[in-house]
Amino acid sequence: MNLKTNTVRKERFSLPVFLILVPLLSFAIPLFLRLPVEITPLAMVFVPALLAVILVALTGGRKAVGVLLKKLFQWRVGFKWYILAIGLALGVRLAMSLLALLFGWIPAIRLNDWSPPQFVIISVFIVIGAIMEELGWRGYALPRLLSVRPALASAMFSGVIWGTTHLALTLPGQMNAGSYWLPTILYIAALSVILTWFYLQTQGSLAIPILYHVGQSFFVFLNGGISLTQQLWLLTGVTLVLALILSLIYGANLQRGRVNQQEIANTRQAETS
Repeated sequence: MNLKTNTVRKERFSLPVFLILVPLLSFAIPLFLRLPVEITPLAMVFVPALLAVILVALTGGRKAVGVLLKKLFQWRVGFKWYILAIGLALGVRLAMSLLALLFGWIPAIRLNDWSPPQFVIISVFIVIGAIMEELGWRGYALPRLLSVRPALASAMFSGVIWGTTHLALTLPGQMNAGSYWLPTILYIAALSVILTWFYLQTQGSLAIPILYHVGQSFFVFLNGGISLTQQLWLLTGVTLVLALILSLIYGANLQRGRVNQQEIANTRQAETS
């Protein structure tokens, strides 16, 4: 068996290993590690990134790891995508507050009462989390899924598994203990569709998915006075509507025109050669 055949065989099993181990390891952190409740989510977000790097190193070596990490620095995309990512993230949170106001859940739209140090700490955690999760899910898993199935199916499939990992935070004693599992899964699956759309529209750059990921979490300060349960349902509903609109406009491939499968193949070849 030559080296190339061995590499292809390893690559064939690397994605299933990733999709199985990420949820298992994510649940293992709150179950077996005695971490402060506030630190547990931060530890969990490193799982997909670290596992992606390890699997790429095993199948493609140091050069392949460099190709994967390089995706984090592909920031040269059209300026309109930065505006659109920030605008949509802001719009999602504003829509949530407007709906809460309409439903009578809050008397008026107000901001969360965060101190400047809290803003800084929360922002740092959000940025780190977005980078780590996007490196694993969009940087590693998505290109491999896209090589065998349409973008919408790839986004929803990975999104359900990604959402499952977040259920670890609903375990007793964790920060989201007692939260409903269904909206969590639906929200993450819909978010995965939006992030996949950004990924494809920017030719595989992780910059814009990271920016949207950061924005839709950071702008939570616009939802002051809304309970966590209400926020979860509102965020799920608004994100599902946005994902549905993108799906109806762009179709199963989440992009107009012919899908450039060769670019996807080239990316995977670079990571395994």
